[in-house]
Amino acid sequence: MRTITMFHYNDLHSKFHNWPRFVSFLNEHRTDETLVFDLGDHADRTHPATEVTRGQVNVRLLNRIRPTAVTIGNNEGITFPHDWLAHLYDEAAFPVLLGNVYQAAGERPEWASETLIVEREGIQIGLFGVTAPYEELYPELGWAIEAPHAATARALETLRDCDVIIALSHLGFYADERLAEAFPEIDVILGAHTHHVLDEGVVTNGVLIAQAGKYGQYVGQIELTIEGKQVIEKRACLHDVSEREPDEATVAVLAAEYGQAERLLDVTIAETPGYESDWFGPSAIGDLLASGLADWCDAELSIIPSGVLLEGLRPGHVTLNMLHRICPHPINPCLLTLDGATLVRFLNDVQEDAFTTMHVRGLGFRGTVLGSPILHGIDSRHGRYSINGEEIKLDGTYRVATVDMFTFGPLLPYLADQPKRYFMPELLRDVLRETIVTRHNAIRKG
Repeated sequence: MRTITMFHYNDLHSKFHNWPRFVSFLNEHRTDETLVFDLGDHADRTHPATEVTRGQVNVRLLNRIRPTAVTIGNNEGITFPHDWLAHLYDEAAFPVLLGNVYQAAGERPEWASETLIVEREGIQIGLFGVTAPYEELYPELGWAIEAPHAATARALETLRDCDVIIALSHLGFYADERLAEAFPEIDVILGAHTHHVLDEGVVTNGVLIAQAGKYGQYVGQIELTIEGKQVIEKRACLHDVSEREPDEATVAVLAAEYGQAERLLDVTIAETPGYESDWFGPSAIGDLLASGLADWCDAELSIIPSGVLLEGLRPGHVTLNMLHRICPHPINPCLLTLDGATLVRFLNDVQEDAFTTMHVRGLGFRGTVLGSPILHGIDSRHGRYSINGEEIKLDGTYRVATVDMFTFGPLLPYLADQPKRYFMPELLRDVLRETIVTRHNAIRKG
């Protein structure tokens, strides 16, 4: 009998505080026969070093640990501009497995492969990767997206002679369960995206599904016992590395990367009188962003949660680093076309106390609570809403600038099916930067 050991982790999101501990764990436990996998969302533009290097810092860190293979998550796939992702892995010393993202013309991207076969202990191990299919967003960035089950069926046909099949998935736990139900020939699904902490994994339809939380707190370990060419036992566990002594060489590398990022983002874009911030009261910087967002989207009005602005700006110079700090979210502008009745419902819902005090995790939001809505272009008196002095007509049509996170379903499900346009790859802080620069130049000229 032989044992195949693999380590996996997922959803680091450029939270590098545990990375040196993860490296320390690998240095102690890894052998030449061990498989190591990253399951996507390693990179997140909320971190200045990821932002300023266009994700190259993440690839440099991955190169140092030599993963067997990686796949991408939605943060690499739909928050990176097309050219960033197209060149993200130019210097990668590891394979990227991804079967369901293509160039817009249908060609497979040069930086990814659909499948990979590796050999350990005389066993042929087939690997493939799939990521969450954001069907409305990938085309906006010049990519084509395919249903994961179609890509999986094709990959399994290619890997049909392998002894072991492992899926690298950034689909989320519940989608992984559906994948296991449809394809019992998969031995292990290494998952991500939903940040599940699966201490011993979950077996669905004979398929072991594993996932290791987020931010590098856990390293997942899988052991497959092989007799002949058959897998006779599958075991999964998690190792908490958050209290582990870090690898000092990695600490030094990260310190150098942080310093370089700070220097590159220390660029003054304007001088301003300062803008105060408040999540539950008047917000000068919120009003500025809401006004700029309406202009950016060519909308009649805008609705944004004040919690997207983590703090205000003091009087004086404004740098790119400041804007990144106060608005770190990988959130895109969105233009909704709503009838008046839906608009009124939207306005009422975002002002409910339960909504404004909601603590949100995911959807691109990197703040704490949503906060009170910042409304631009709309007047509210005596429970009635008006635009340009005219009360909203329930059967009218209105162009509303907002944030993409409101349209994804979990927060306001009825907005998911409304006509919309996402502005990509621009993020909210790009809108804020352009608005500040425009206003600054207008003041100087005036």
